[in-house]
Amino acid sequence: MDSSGKFSYAFRRYPIFRVFVGVFIVFVVLGSAFLINYRTKPVPVIHSIVPPVGAPGDLVVINGENFGDVRDMSYVEIAGAKLTSSSYISWNDSCIKIVLPANVQDGLVIVGTKEMRSKPALFANEVDIPVPVTSVQQITKPVITMLSSERLSVGETLVITGSNFGDSKNQSKVLFTMDCNKKISEAEFKNIALLTENMIPANENDFDYISWSNTEISVRVPDGACTGVVIVDTGREKSDPKEFAVNTEAGSKEYINKKIYLVQYSADIADVVTNDVSTITLRCPIPFTCPSQPLVEVTEIVPEPIFTNYQNNLIHQITKNRNNTPKSVFKQTFVLTVYEERTKVNPLKIGMYKNTDKNLLGAALKADSLVPSDSLEVKNLCAKIIGNEKNAYNKARLIYNYISTKYSVMPNIRKGDSDPLDLIRTSVGDAYDFAVIFTALLRAAEIPAYTDAGVLVNQDLQTQLHWWCEFYIDKVGWIPADAALGAGLKYKRWSDSEWKDDKSFYFGNMDSHHILFSRGWSKLKPFSAESKIVQQPRSFALQSIWEEANKDTAKYSSYWSIPVVKGVY
Repeated sequence: MDSSGKFSYAFRRYPIFRVFVGVFIVFVVLGSAFLINYRTKPVPVIHSIVPPVGAPGDLVVINGENFGDVRDMSYVEIAGAKLTSSSYISWNDSCIKIVLPANVQDGLVIVGTKEMRSKPALFANEVDIPVPVTSVQQITKPVITMLSSERLSVGETLVITGSNFGDSKNQSKVLFTMDCNKKISEAEFKNIALLTENMIPANENDFDYISWSNTEISVRVPDGACTGVVIVDTGREKSDPKEFAVNTEAGSKEYINKKIYLVQYSADIADVVTNDVSTITLRCPIPFTCPSQPLVEVTEIVPEPIFTNYQNNLIHQITKNRNNTPKSVFKQTFVLTVYEERTKVNPLKIGMYKNTDKNLLGAALKADSLVPSDSLEVKNLCAKIIGNEKNAYNKARLIYNYISTKYSVMPNIRKGDSDPLDLIRTSVGDAYDFAVIFTALLRAAEIPAYTDAGVLVNQDLQTQLHWWCEFYIDKVGWIPADAALGAGLKYKRWSDSEWKDDKSFYFGNMDSHHILFSRGWSKLKPFSAESKIVQQPRSFALQSIWEEANKDTAKYSSYWSIPVVKGVY
């Protein structure tokens, strides 16, 4: 008897078999219906949060779709915390109205139903924002009628009087002339076209903007500015140029030997084990913008991030609801311009630091999680090196000469948890140790300084993780220094490197082969207070958070590649 005959005989002969078959058919039908229903369930989507910035007690409207006609088991989550029932005013399929609770934090907003969660949107708590920015449409051309001074040094305050600047800064900026490849300094005749060919904005990272109104702007002359013109740019219209001179008695800078790099790196997430629904957020650093690296463009991001620039990071997020899913790969590609920077400083003309307790210089003088400038070992060594020297630039040179002469630099990078203070104790360390301890000694000597992080590109376009330093000199700006290269760190130099003595060159100068990703320690806030945080010590950016996983993520593996150069122009 074949199998079909056996099945037919058993079906007729045994009642319990008929019951089993019936239950099995019902189970298959119900299971198929469940799977079809699950796969076709609409995913909630957030279109907007109004307002995107608020405070406890404010009414906030979340617009979107597929929220469901009633709240039932659905919820709104802000910064990892679900709102309580008392926060909800109304709920329908396309609009949710809530009142912000007293303990609201800024972070990611998610609308969740019983089975689905939306992609996140961002909400900011205005309590944590010093100056709320209002959106002001500017459609009239700005006009500069007067400058408070026709000649100032870098860092000094310029007051611009005029009209149609806008009631708040918003996305507006003040542009200053920048001399690239000596076009201006070596030109026999300087016209407006030449003076406006290369311009840099006053730098928000340096707190250059002091105040902004429709008729008056107070702004500091930015690092990298040279004699030329000033322009107010509202994003819609630009003012006519106004002539302005930069005083270079204390020092000057040159930006030469331009290179344009195509840079790429990736991050991989794999082997996710989750207790429920795992959410993993990645913060992928964007190259830092500064006078020597003025143009940074994101050319390709795969997959599309949830935010393209949040605290100088691309933000990616993935959600996993089962274990051992395929590896997720996040790839970012940038095009950036890098100039070689040369400085000339007259120590006798530099001034005394001002406003060192806040803004630009405050953070650059204090010990932090990266720089142990309050260490007794650092303080004692600093006192030994600088002796009775009072001039800031001379003190910086003494410290640089000591480190690059007395200490030996390792070709390989030490383990991430190694103590940079080992450099003082053993006289041997890697480039990270040299940069961090150099920064610490500068701060101990009351010189504002930051540790820079990025990659060093050699003649064969191979990259290696690297760290160096910047210190601030009044009336001149930020001065670069690379103590590790000064101490003899080996790498394949470019044929266009004109200098012979690395120790002398890398104090006050920087080649165009350093690609900068971060300046100083970046203390980032997690999106949720219950998140599990992952750092990447001794990496190409100095930030407190690289990966953030929710509490339901049991474990996973990650890999970050070193940024590589795909081309140079």
